[in-house]
Amino acid sequence: MTRSIAVVFPRWQQQYGALGEQHAFTMFEHVVRSITAISPLVEVEEVGTVVMAARGPSRYFGGDVAVARMLHDICSVVDSPYGVGVADSRFAATAAAHLAVSRGTPCVVDASISQQFLFALPVASLAHVGGISVDTVDLLGRLGLGTCQAVHGVGESALIDRFGTEGKHVWQLVSGAEVRYLAPGAPPSDFAQHIEFESPLTSADHVVAATRPTIDALVNAIAGHGQQCVRMLVTCQTDHAEATSRIWGEPRGFGAASLAQRLLYQLDGWLVTNEADPDAPTSGVVRVEFTPLETREVLVVQPLLWGGNEENTERAARAAAMASAVGDHVQVTVPRWEGGRDVATVYSQIPIALVDLSDQYESEQRVNTGKGVARDWSGAVPRPSPASVAVVPPEAQVLNAAGVPVGVTGRHELNTEPAVVTVSGHTYAVMRTAGPWPVEERWWDARRKRRHVRLQLLVQNKRGALRVFLMGLENHEWRLLARYD
Repeated sequence: MTRSIAVVFPRWQQQYGALGEQHAFTMFEHVVRSITAISPLVEVEEVGTVVMAARGPSRYFGGDVAVARMLHDICSVVDSPYGVGVADSRFAATAAAHLAVSRGTPCVVDASISQQFLFALPVASLAHVGGISVDTVDLLGRLGLGTCQAVHGVGESALIDRFGTEGKHVWQLVSGAEVRYLAPGAPPSDFAQHIEFESPLTSADHVVAATRPTIDALVNAIAGHGQQCVRMLVTCQTDHAEATSRIWGEPRGFGAASLAQRLLYQLDGWLVTNEADPDAPTSGVVRVEFTPLETREVLVVQPLLWGGNEENTERAARAAAMASAVGDHVQVTVPRWEGGRDVATVYSQIPIALVDLSDQYESEQRVNTGKGVARDWSGAVPRPSPASVAVVPPEAQVLNAAGVPVGVTGRHELNTEPAVVTVSGHTYAVMRTAGPWPVEERWWDARRKRRHVRLQLLVQNKRGALRVFLMGLENHEWRLLARYD
């Protein structure tokens, strides 16, 4: 077992969800950099969780308790609840860190009671902290296994027989056997790759674009041996010998797109022009190194019976590749859920080079589930999302049967029934209405406060065709925000 230290910020994703995944990683990078004062090499698997080996820092600073207190003081400047945990395994340390959030003090689990601490953890912690799938943990709970001790009592062979590779992982977690070693002196990998640039690059996007062929070669080399990388050490060096190193984890295995995305996150929080930041680099990046720290056999995925989604995925990938090959002026993007109440900003567009279209799970996280982003927003327009959102919403008129403009009362109710809508010279008859949905944002800020409402209208044109409009009323002015075509 490897003594580990974990630092968690459980509300980080909720607090910064509206800013998007990339912005959240960029802001979290500043927190990670402050933690590197304790240990220069830390691992980041997701926003809000940092793990490091305890052996070196504990020896240098005088024990686990001293290191935990130092980390607790370092994180106190962050305006978000946090916890620091130390234990004999990565899983136990992360669970201890979550326990420390409610206590307000670091949680250091002594080696003599490490197994008892693991046994007392609820089975739900295997999914919340250990990375076990929710379906597996739900099945364990329905079998009456409420704690990790109960799961341990089932036995290793029984878990493997029922859950396969994941069952082996469950056994390692509940028995305290370390799954991922965090030793900073990891031996060099046969798959390690690096790239050097003739001139320093000061833009994170430029570095990622120039590094993409190396990333593709690295991922293909690992895949050629039937392996996939789950932990990668990324090191970037500048022309002035400044460097940043970060260990990135991906339980489902890194693809070229996901690895390029992690590099972008790391550089986007480091290549900043801030004279007040003493750690900010003074030159551009001239070298990028990728060192796989842990690989595993590619997990077998059963193909679909009739191929359906597989064929659609391949067709979409070919279409995107053909569009990108037209020229540098053509940019192919895909939507990503960002959250919020404004239909124009609910989804952002990210380059297709940073996503893996063949990964169905990641695609669902990106556009449907909203990984790392709160889904429930008070005042948001209910599903389904509009098919067409106006970049610049055109002005419109919403009138009742007598030609009087429709408005909204102080109680957010329509003052009269809509009958006619006029948009860009075209007149539509209103058949049905839904809403309105009011939004009062930043009411405490006199300069940025905003009050507006949205209204869905089923309308019919002169030819009898039906359409659904999403109208918005702000400052006594109606606009067509989106269409449900």
